[in-house]
Amino acid sequence: MSKSVELPKPGDKIPVGKFHVSELNVRASEPFGDSEEDQQLVANLRRGRIIGPFKARPEGDGYGVVVGRRRFLAKKQLGTTHFTVGVDCLIENMTDEVAREASFVENLEVLRKNMDPVTRANKLSAIVMDHALGVRGAAAKLGLKASTLSEWLKPLALSPKMQEATAKQKIFFTDALHLAKMGLGKERQDELAEVLESEGYDGFKAALTRLEEKRLKRGIPKGKYFIERLTFDTVYRPDMELHEHIKKLAEAQKMDIPEYIMKVVLPEHTKTHPVET
Repeated sequence: MSKSVELPKPGDKIPVGKFHVSELNVRASEPFGDSEEDQQLVANLRRGRIIGPFKARPEGDGYGVVVGRRRFLAKKQLGTTHFTVGVDCLIENMTDEVAREASFVENLEVLRKNMDPVTRANKLSAIVMDHALGVRGAAAKLGLKASTLSEWLKPLALSPKMQEATAKQKIFFTDALHLAKMGLGKERQDELAEVLESEGYDGFKAALTRLEEKRLKRGIPKGKYFIERLTFDTVYRPDMELHEHIKKLAEAQKMDIPEYIMKVVLPEHTKTHPVET
């Protein structure tokens, strides 16, 4: 955690060597200079375009850049020897929690679109752990819905092999969410990761579908539940008779069929209203 220390005054000039990218910056490990976006930023600076200051905090014997990593690195790449406080940089005392949140908020769009889901989840996990109110409190501070933040954290429930596949975008983020919600153990997830590696994405999806069908069949006790189909085979008379019976019961309650079925299977209802057969 950054200690509260005496800060330099506006107008003070600080040698470039005193600055580094803080480890709490959410993009600290990313390279700079190769992308077209980075090159354009450097070119704009070279033409004299005014670019806002970056924000840093005291760290060790110098200052860690928390917000504005690209602005700092672009100015440094141009050969700047000193940064002027209040013009090139703003220096504040910040706790780890505040620093992480500030960096995350600044890079929210990048994290949403470009950062791999596992790295993003790890960055967010650190913020949530810092926050006394957990996911809901952290979401409010970051300007996110709690449901969005919860989804972004889901990849951490995957096995290391599936996390690696997710990070490398061998599967879609929606696939990672689905796997996490299924609650599969490490061994089963690793098997799916091996199928993904050997048979590709289509093989992975086929294996996942088979697994879901197997779990579904195993999870429905025979003779205890029935399935209300959206389409019916008119040749299969017992099926149609069941449908018509349910339809009459629903009409008696002034409900449509799906609404009636949901009502009668709820535990609170079945305790006092046994299902007619």
